[in-house]
Amino acid sequence: MAKEEKSSKGKKWIIIIPLVLILAVGCGIGGDLLANKLLNKPKVEKKVDTGGIASGEKIVPMDKFLVNLASDGSSQKYISVNISLVVPSTKAKQLKKNTALVRDSVINVLRQKKESDILANANSVPNLKTELINTINQNYGQKIVNQIFITNMVIQ
Repeated sequence: MAKEEKSSKGKKWIIIIPLVLILAVGCGIGGDLLANKLLNKPKVEKKVDTGGIASGEKIVPMDKFLVNLASDGSSQKYISVNISLVVPSTKAKQLKKNTALVRDSVINVLRQKKESDILANANSVPNLKTELINTINQNYGQKIVNQIFITNMVIQ
């Protein structure tokens, strides 16, 4: 009889241990899924007010410009500039196809500038933006650029 009791206790443990392990793994996975669902709520996209950008306009970023500045008698200076152009939505694709014309216009304007022309006073950068807009539109043959944003500028 003693042998039967020992063998029945051994059989119980053989059944209980796997059940406990399955229950623990299931609770762990279920808890992880529940926590992810509660903590990672879907993000709702908010429409961002772009300030001066009209609904019929699009921002077209340009590749970085690296240009030699005009010499002012001291060492050679360089400017690295990232710009984005604000254009009518209907002309954005057309502008992307003609980036060479835009890049040429920007480079020609920047090559004529000295460091002091760009950093002289508070109106220097807005004046540079206006000059770039006018030059691009003139070379393009029509008004295509409404606004320019300078997103990065370094002079060395």
